[in-house]
Amino acid sequence: MTLFYRLCQRDGAFYRRLRDKAISALAVFRRRFFDWIDERSVIWLHKAGTSDSMKRRTLRRLKRGRVRSLWGCTPILTLPMKSRADRSLGFVSHSLVFTTYSIFRSFDLNLSKLVGFSYRLDYTFGRTIHRFVLYIAMRRYDVFHFFFDRGILVPPQRFGISLEEIDLLRAAGKRVYVYAYGADVRLREKTLSLGRWNFCTDCPDIGKFCFCDDEVGRKTLAEIARRVTGTVALGDMINYVPGCRIMHYWPIDTEAITPLPQPAASGPLLIAHAPNHTHFKGSHYLEAAIDRLCSEGHMIRYVKVQGVPNAEVIRLFGEADIVADQFIGGAYGYTALEGMARAKPVLTYVRTPDLVEAADECPLINTTPDMLEAVLRWLLDNRAQLPLIGAQGRAYVERWHSIGAVAERLGRMYEETADFPQSVLDKIKAQRRRESAARAAIRPVCGWEHPFRIADVEHGAVN
Repeated sequence: MTLFYRLCQRDGAFYRRLRDKAISALAVFRRRFFDWIDERSVIWLHKAGTSDSMKRRTLRRLKRGRVRSLWGCTPILTLPMKSRADRSLGFVSHSLVFTTYSIFRSFDLNLSKLVGFSYRLDYTFGRTIHRFVLYIAMRRYDVFHFFFDRGILVPPQRFGISLEEIDLLRAAGKRVYVYAYGADVRLREKTLSLGRWNFCTDCPDIGKFCFCDDEVGRKTLAEIARRVTGTVALGDMINYVPGCRIMHYWPIDTEAITPLPQPAASGPLLIAHAPNHTHFKGSHYLEAAIDRLCSEGHMIRYVKVQGVPNAEVIRLFGEADIVADQFIGGAYGYTALEGMARAKPVLTYVRTPDLVEAADECPLINTTPDMLEAVLRWLLDNRAQLPLIGAQGRAYVERWHSIGAVAERLGRMYEETADFPQSVLDKIKAQRRRESAARAAIRPVCGWEHPFRIADVEHGAVN
């Protein structure tokens, strides 16, 4: 070894060539090794997923009434609440993600560190880890809930669940439901056809944020829908998913978010706004209307936050007089539910009454950019009315958007589509009865009505 080292010192070029060859050989071995693992994982997963034993495992749990469900894998903050809704139906349920955003990271199963390490080690090995997770999930769970942009396996494109994954789950006797959250189904030409105000109105970069491609999008969504137990959509998203079940599946944790109504006051009207992307919310229309009113001497304080933890958003809403959601999309966002849970009046734009639950009870203040200035003037002139509107918002989300309310709707979907044994259905029906009783105990607030109700859209209140 000493002689070899001395030779290398005397001939630096020889040493470098030897080192480069060794590194190259190791790289080739590494590449072949991970490729071999990847190829074997494909064969192994397919064999395991299509085996009779995997299907029998599912059937045994269902017959015993021990249903297990998994919610994933898009890191939306409502995933853990949806799994809690399933737990209230008697299921064992968890949420699963492979990545998180800064605003929320509290999921039941967060594999971001494991997957991040595997991809840094080797991209192919990262895909292998996803197959391993899918295998474990097939053994442990019976009902799978995904959004249209991805499942457990690596998506075949920017948006879309692997068809291989769906086929394996269905072969194993799993129930698979797919939901829309917005960008995962939104197609540009279809969106533009909805009317003057839509989510494409002010888009700064076509193709960057949403699916956009109508032809590819329709084919992708149709292929997914053809394979799964059911597709589900709400709000404006029902326009992109033909044949879907229309169901409101955004739960709000009314136990964790306390109402904080503001008494009528004479100080500045505080408007809170927390957009993820301002161009999809119509933020600049709101800001322009506020500037015009302030120039006339009206007292308005406007606070906008972005990219902060969800807890900070909830805190801000507690201090506000008004919460601003969006004004161009045609369907309320999750911000609207959070604002109502805080007992605040909420500004938003909903295209038609059938896009909300119980439109006659819904206190959302409906407005487009054309109406914003007039709506803000009304709010300034009627501040004594705001606490009643806010209180009705709190009652509305408790009645229609609590975790229990969403569980009741999920239970109804399972009853009609999942083909569960009677032992499971009995638990579901019991929860639905409890939720109906809880809803009946929450009384709507008297005198909350205002001139911009969603229920009045058909009568020309909003154009």
